[in-house]
Amino acid sequence: MNIPELVITAGETVCIQGGNGSGKTALLRAMMGLTSFSKGEVVVLGEDMGKIGALALERLRADAIGFVFQHYRLVPYLSAFDNILLPCYFSSKRKEDAEKRSETVANDAFRLIRKLSLKDPSRLSKNAENYSAGQQQRFAIARALIGKPEMVLADEPASAMDCKGKKAVYRLLQDECRASGATLICTTHDESGIDGFDRYINMETINLAKERENRWS
Repeated sequence: MNIPELVITAGETVCIQGGNGSGKTALLRAMMGLTSFSKGEVVVLGEDMGKIGALALERLRADAIGFVFQHYRLVPYLSAFDNILLPCYFSSKRKEDAEKRSETVANDAFRLIRKLSLKDPSRLSKNAENYSAGQQQRFAIARALIGKPEMVLADEPASAMDCKGKKAVYRLLQDECRASGATLICTTHDESGIDGFDRYINMETINLAKERENRWS
């Protein structure tokens, strides 16, 4: 991945599109502080991710960043409900913000999951590994959004959804982030039917490493 410059302003909703191997996931991982890099800077919420200390990075992630992993990364032995609540266990700030919005953290979890077409709270009691891929993806999205993080990074957040589910996912991500003033960055390989973002970026256009690869192939 070799991106000369990419600036995303606070509160902006951005969709980064590109094919497999274009660097979309690597970019989000760098923004999350999960990938080291030898050159350049990645500045997220005012913090240089190449220089931030381990404890400060953990606090930044817990308090301020919601992340939807491409393969969900739910804790398999916890219930779906407890997976959604995880950020509020690790961050008192997100717990307080969830309570301000819905009186209790549980109410806020139910509010989010209902918007993702899972209306029966009793369906959240089984361990996460016992649910379908589409349901697990919904739980991961609710987990990222609970407690009003300042930034939401979502890697292919609707990959396991049908057309109706996909629209619901992107609408919820956009609505929740706009309501709280959060920055939203989604990646997808899909170039159709994804509406409502402030800006669309083609990953293969901004990634010079991909251009060099194509030139020499």
